[in-house]
Amino acid sequence: MGSTAGKKNTMYYVHIAIFLLITFGFGFLPPFAQITPMGMKVLGAFLGAVYGWLFIALDWPSLIALLALGISGYADSTHNLFISGWTFQSVAQSLLSYLFAEAIAQTMFTAYIANKLMSIKLFRGKPYVLMIGMLIAAEIMFLLHCGLAGLFLMWSLCGIMAEKAGYEKNNKFVAVMIPSVLMSFIWANFVWPFNAGSLVQINFFTKGMAALIPEITVPFAGWTIWWLLFTNLYLVAWVLFVKFVLRLKFPEIAALGDELDEMRGEANKMTREQKFGLTVLVMFLVGMFIPNFLPETWAITQLCAKLGLTGMLLLALCIMCAYRKASGEQFTSMQSLSKGIVWNIIWLLVATEPLANAFNADACGIMPSIMAAITPVLTQMTPTFFLIAVLIVLGSVTQVVHNFILMVVFIPLLCPIYAQMGGNPYVLLMGLVVMLNAALATPAASYTSALMFGSMDRKEAYIHGISHFIFSLLIFLAIGMPLAYVLLPFSF
Repeated sequence: MGSTAGKKNTMYYVHIAIFLLITFGFGFLPPFAQITPMGMKVLGAFLGAVYGWLFIALDWPSLIALLALGISGYADSTHNLFISGWTFQSVAQSLLSYLFAEAIAQTMFTAYIANKLMSIKLFRGKPYVLMIGMLIAAEIMFLLHCGLAGLFLMWSLCGIMAEKAGYEKNNKFVAVMIPSVLMSFIWANFVWPFNAGSLVQINFFTKGMAALIPEITVPFAGWTIWWLLFTNLYLVAWVLFVKFVLRLKFPEIAALGDELDEMRGEANKMTREQKFGLTVLVMFLVGMFIPNFLPETWAITQLCAKLGLTGMLLLALCIMCAYRKASGEQFTSMQSLSKGIVWNIIWLLVATEPLANAFNADACGIMPSIMAAITPVLTQMTPTFFLIAVLIVLGSVTQVVHNFILMVVFIPLLCPIYAQMGGNPYVLLMGLVVMLNAALATPAASYTSALMFGSMDRKEAYIHGISHFIFSLLIFLAIGMPLAYVLLPFSF
C-alpha cells in the first residue's frame, strides 16, 4: 500500500517538474514562425498551464502560469495581471451565481418538488413513461438550482426503485438511469444563461469574437429556448432509443405499484423557508426575462435592464441574507453561502483572462502563426464540413482531456474563425458546448464523468458514456443545428 502511495507521489512531483520546465523554460527556445521572443515566454506560460490543468490541478498551476506571464515582459507587473484577471466579468458573475445556487439549496424546497412530481399516477405500469417522467423531473429540479443534491437524490431514487423491483446491485435499469439522469443534469444546467457554466462559455465566446464584433452578445431568449428544446428532445429521444433500438425491457419496474406510492411519500405542504426560496427564485427569473419580453419604454423594463445579471444576483442575495426565520434566526449569510463557491474554477478564470489576452496579442505573434498554419487547410473546407470535423475531433479529445480545458482554449479560438469562413458562430458555439460536455466516456473526461464512474459498474459506465457521446453528436446535427440557425441568427 505504501509502495503504491509512494509511486503516486513520485509521479505527482515528476508532473510538477515537467510543468515548471514548460512554464519557465519554453521561453528560452529559439522563436519560430511569426512568434516573437516575448511570445515564446507567453506560449510557455500558456502550454505550462494546460499541462498543469491536465495532470496536477486547476487552481495553483493557474497562478504559477500567471506568475510566469508576469515576468515574460508582456505586462508592467504581475499585480496588474492579477487585477485584470479579477475584473474578467465571468469571475464576478460566477462567484455570485455560486452564492445564489447555494442560497437556493439551503431553502430545501427541492425535496418538496421531487415528492410532487413523483406522485403522478401516469407512471404506474409504464416503465418507459416512468423513465421520461423521472428525467424531466430531474431536469426541473436542476432548473430550480438543486445542483448536485438533486443529482444524488435522483440517483438514490433509481437505486431504491431497482431494489424494490428485486434487481441485483449492478442492473440494467440503474445502468441506464444513472448516466441518463446525469445527461439531464448537464443539459439543464445550460438552460439558464446566467448559470455559472453558461456564463463562462458565453463570455469566452464574446471575448473571442470581440476582434470581429466588439459588442457581440448571445441572445438570452434564443439561448434559453434552444437549450429547453434540445434538452427535452434529447431525453425523450434517448428513452425511445433504449426501448426500440437497445430493446431493454424492465417488466419488474412496470409491476411496481404500491411500492412506488410508498417511495414517493407524502407531498407535504411547503415550509415557510421553501416558499421563500421559491419566491426569490421566481422573482429572479422574471427579472432576468422582463427586458426580453416587455416594451423598452416601460420603467420596469428599464430598471431590470440596468440591473442586469449582476444586479439581479446581488438583489436576490441581499434579500435572502436579510430574511429571518419565524424563530427570529437569520436564514443565511454571505459567509455561509461561500461554501458553495467552486474555487478551482474561480482561480482558473482569474488566470485565463490575462493568459488569453497575451495569447492573442499582436506583439507575441502567436495567433498570426496559428492562422498562417491552418488557413490553407480551412480554405479547403466548407463551413458545414469544418463544423462537423471540429465537433468530432474535439468531442473525441475531450474524452481523455478535461473538457473545461478545451472550452477555455477552443471556444474563443474557433468561433471567430468559423465566422470568417461564412458560418454562424452561434451554431458552432452550441455544438462545442454540447460535444465538450458530452464528456462521459472516461473518468478523466470531466468531473461529471468521474461522478458517474464512481456510482455504477465500470463496464456499463464505459458503454453508456460512449453511447451518450455518439448520441449527443447525432441529436445536435439532426435537431440542434437546425434549431440554432433559427433561434440564433447571425450576420456581420
